Amino acid sequence: MDIPTLMIAQTCMLSAMAAMLWIARTDADRKNGLRTWMFGVSCQSMAYLLLAQGGRDTTLLSPMLGNGLGALSVSLYFVAIRQFVGRPYSKPWLALMVGSIVVVGAVAGQKYQLATIFNSFVYGTLELLNALTLWRASQTESKPVQRTVALAYFLMGIVLPLRACALILSQMNTDYLSAAPVWHQAIFIFGFVYIVVTKLGFVQMCKIKAESMIAQQSLTDGLTGLANRRAFDNALQIALNSAARDGRPFSVVLVDLDHFKALNDCFGHLAGDAALVAFGQRLRTGLRLQDDAFRYGGEEFCVLLPNTDATEAAVVAGRLCAKVALAEQNGHPAQTASFGVAIWRRGDTADTLIGRADDALYRAKSLGRNRVELARYADCDGVHA
Repeated sequence: MDIPTLMIAQTCMLSAMAAMLWIARTDADRKNGLRTWMFGVSCQSMAYLLLAQGGRDTTLLSPMLGNGLGALSVSLYFVAIRQFVGRPYSKPWLALMVGSIVVVGAVAGQKYQLATIFNSFVYGTLELLNALTLWRASQTESKPVQRTVALAYFLMGIVLPLRACALILSQMNTDYLSAAPVWHQAIFIFGFVYIVVTKLGFVQMCKIKAESMIAQQSLTDGLTGLANRRAFDNALQIALNSAARDGRPFSVVLVDLDHFKALNDCFGHLAGDAALVAFGQRLRTGLRLQDDAFRYGGEEFCVLLPNTDATEAAVVAGRLCAKVALAEQNGHPAQTASFGVAIWRRGDTADTLIGRADDALYRAKSLGRNRVELARYADCDGVHA
């Protein structure tokens, strides 16, 4: 097998990847590490093109530049992975690594095996760090891909130091890539597979992460940061299915800010938005660990209370009613909210359950606001906070 030819093939593959990443780049790439990854792939493709010249280059310029670009690509991959998982990195240490690779390559001259030994230990360390970072910071949605890439980094982190030890023990003194032993050829073949797995794997990780973020945004209210109406509909259906299966009750609480239209009319929509954001925060901090709050629409919010019967729901809603209330301050009117609570009963659908909660909320409004009302049915009378 001709290793320089294999390196040219790797160069073509890396160049094609780099070109596609450049063509498809967006501003979002800066946040997930893909832009840094693109620069790394570009540097590696140029490094391989120069290093493939091997012993045919009688000057030190090509191997020095190739080693420098190779070291730069490795450091860029390291940075991209840290950016992807949101971890810090040290620029001085990475700059020292790149500089040491260039200096050792220049000192080694045509004795390429010496530079290869040094590089193998340095790169092997970074490969193991990459593997550890990706494995520990595996995200649920991209865990299979992320751990596959981590495994590829781990194997390369083991292979490179072993290659260095083998070169030391064998005392090889050959041209850069010519007359390579069989085990050396096997490492280059593994390197080809490693490039495909890590380069395409990282792009796939970024794709999955972006899709997850979009899905999360579609379930999040942009103003308050609470889950939105779509998320509530999903959660309510899950709760209904679970209750129908195991018979455990749960409660739905509709919450509406009192006199919100007057606040908007007197102080403007910006003040209204600020009030909604602050209200959402107060509502969230008043919940139990198992409860979930949602923005239902406009000035209306909703709370799901799992495994909660009528008595418990009245207590929780009453505590929330007191928690969200604000006294008049700095010329702004007092802020209160009305609560309508409905308890699941067998045979309920989303419409019937929400309908009862809405009737209870309307009754809380008509009875003076700033109070809690339970939905009325045979065994449950209205109560207030």
